[in-house]
Amino acid sequence: MSRRLALLIATYEYEDAGLRRLTTPAHDAETLAEVLADPSIAGFEVTTLVNEPLHRVGRAIGEFYRDRRRDDLTLLYFTGHGLKDDEGRLYLAMTNTMRDNLLFTGLPAEQVDLAVEGCASRRKILVLDCCYSGAFPAGRRTKADPTVHTLERFQGRGRTVLTASDATQYSFEGTGDRPQGRAAQSVFTRYLVAGLRDGSADLDGDGDITVDELYSYAYDRVVEEMPQQRPKKQDDVQGRTIIARNVNWTLPSYLANALASPIATDRLNALEGLAHLRRVGNEMVKARAEQEIRRLADDDSRQVSTAAAALLTPTEPTATTTEPATAKPEPEPPRPAPPRPAPPQPQPKPRQPQPKPRRPKPEPPQFAEAAQPTAATPKPRRPEFDFRRLLTSRRARLIAALITALALIATGVLWLNRDKTESGGTQTARGAAHVIAGTADKVVLSPDAKTIAGFTSTAGERVRLYDIQTGQQVDDLAGNANSFAFSPDPNTLALGNETGAAVLWDRTARLARATLAGTTTGPKLAFTQDGKMIATASTCACNDPFDNPVRLWNTADGQGEATLPGHTNGVQDMSFSRDGRLLLTAAVDRTVRVWDVATGKNTVTLDAGYIATFSPDGTTIAASSHYTEKISLWDTATGRRIRLLDGTGQPVSFSTDGKTLATTDFDGKVGHLWEVATGELINTGTAGGPLAISPDHRTLAIGAGNDVQLLDATTGNLKDSLTGHTARITDLTYSADGRTLVSAGTDSTIRVWRVG
Repeated sequence: MSRRLALLIATYEYEDAGLRRLTTPAHDAETLAEVLADPSIAGFEVTTLVNEPLHRVGRAIGEFYRDRRRDDLTLLYFTGHGLKDDEGRLYLAMTNTMRDNLLFTGLPAEQVDLAVEGCASRRKILVLDCCYSGAFPAGRRTKADPTVHTLERFQGRGRTVLTASDATQYSFEGTGDRPQGRAAQSVFTRYLVAGLRDGSADLDGDGDITVDELYSYAYDRVVEEMPQQRPKKQDDVQGRTIIARNVNWTLPSYLANALASPIATDRLNALEGLAHLRRVGNEMVKARAEQEIRRLADDDSRQVSTAAAALLTPTEPTATTTEPATAKPEPEPPRPAPPRPAPPQPQPKPRQPQPKPRRPKPEPPQFAEAAQPTAATPKPRRPEFDFRRLLTSRRARLIAALITALALIATGVLWLNRDKTESGGTQTARGAAHVIAGTADKVVLSPDAKTIAGFTSTAGERVRLYDIQTGQQVDDLAGNANSFAFSPDPNTLALGNETGAAVLWDRTARLARATLAGTTTGPKLAFTQDGKMIATASTCACNDPFDNPVRLWNTADGQGEATLPGHTNGVQDMSFSRDGRLLLTAAVDRTVRVWDVATGKNTVTLDAGYIATFSPDGTTIAASSHYTEKISLWDTATGRRIRLLDGTGQPVSFSTDGKTLATTDFDGKVGHLWEVATGELINTGTAGGPLAISPDHRTLAIGAGNDVQLLDATTGNLKDSLTGHTARITDLTYSADGRTLVSAGTDSTIRVWRVG
């Protein structure tokens, strides 16, 4: 039987007077041990060492990793001082550690790594909540590297490493070799404990808390409270590692609201989420989802009850287990069960026979389309009735003509109503053509409109990909991905992290095809229209100037094509012209630059801000920034200012025909539409939520609370209202052809709307 074991090491008292006494490690270890040992939450066997010397800690670590089984889950936690020597080696400080003799009194990171590597377990978690510093004596200088590179020291298969920070928090300098500064409070451990204790780290609502979810939860809250502190994570594991159970799990609010709705379509849509929970949730969640599906099988709506009956399997729901949460592989699609008769209705309705049962599909239905009414069993024909003769009779032809005329009249009425709606005279409401159960703050559509990327945190660290036709999740790009771009090539996308590394990701092979180096912070990414080239540049909006060359790469092999020097601060906007001949970059150094891709030459430099976009034909640039405030139009070839618009804000996009320009204020709450030829303001709209404009600039989509309102961009008249979200909308985006609109909401759904 697999075991769940945790070793917690906390050191806050030191014999070396130069090591500051810390105040939080003892409390951190105590609270973490309490929540890990709780059998209802995590069920670990916990051992805690507080203020122990090196030899005892070393022996405990060796015993902890020895004789483990492959299916055991191990967790090693350390809180205290982490020390770098002047060669950059990392040591963990124990009570008897001396800074001038780290080699024999400190715990080397390499030694811990060897112990972890020798462990047979395939699921090993290492958590380091350290206050890092240098360990050099007075009069000597450390090597110029403000980071510790902790993750690089603990690489290996079957392990996940979390660290509260990777930067030195204070240095040992000054008279008497005393540390100057103050050790930061352990915010990281506090949020790890909070996320486990109340279940708030269960980000996908499936009842289990994975290591990835716990890290994402803690990261967001640490950065919000202490922006200068950036936790880190690296992993090399198969499947998910479940660290705890959400003891406070309840049915997600969007499902609870849909199930309580008097509208049958809402209850029908809820079946998608219930089927998803039954497929991926733990035993408690599966049992609740099964219970709700069975309840819907007795729904008053024939449409709802039939769909629910099709999802039910012959087996009874599994009872809730009290065993500790354990890691489980990615869920496999359920096998279709043999058809079974639909459950009886509470009050059988006369002359309505039970529908023929359908075989359940491996995945829940994704399209919220109205079900077709079930045809009643036809009455036996009378022997003397000749249907073919009736069809050839004169009366039948007259009846057919009358039916055709009525149909044409009805069609005309529908078109009149549609025209009236589009003119702003009548509001209509319709549900999403497609509902995806997935949490996202931001959504991006691939150029071919076949894949949706959903970002699940404001830091953009987790990117989930969904197939737009089936609504199924097709990939989960968990990791330090804080920049992202789709390539026009459906098999390729690009990811970047805050350390500066960027990779070309092969979606079919699910591996990095190439690493794109040379940037020092989270890179800006831009593909050419044909997907054959990608540009990268650092995005840091730094106080001090730094050389920030733009780099061009061949996407086929990841080889560098050119380096374009010139910018001296972070690039905030970057795009290629449609023909791929020109590259437009805008940086915090207040310059907008145009580059000839073939020669690598900077052809035009504009003092225009850090936000810029090309017109469709590449002949005009719209640019602005907080520095310039006003939005200007520039000639791409000459660098001459064509027009200064009478308004402040930032450019969003040109229309597909290049005749209008959409802009917003810097808060993104007020939208403006301008005529490019004259610079005249066409219309202004205010939104309380996110907004998106269709590529042809005819329609403005606004997130108005729980609904999406479609407005005529030139008149402001309401064209349509898209209803279905049960909580606030967070993002909207159009497909390149304008026929599809995607919305994300805090109700943990992504909705696809067919609008063209």
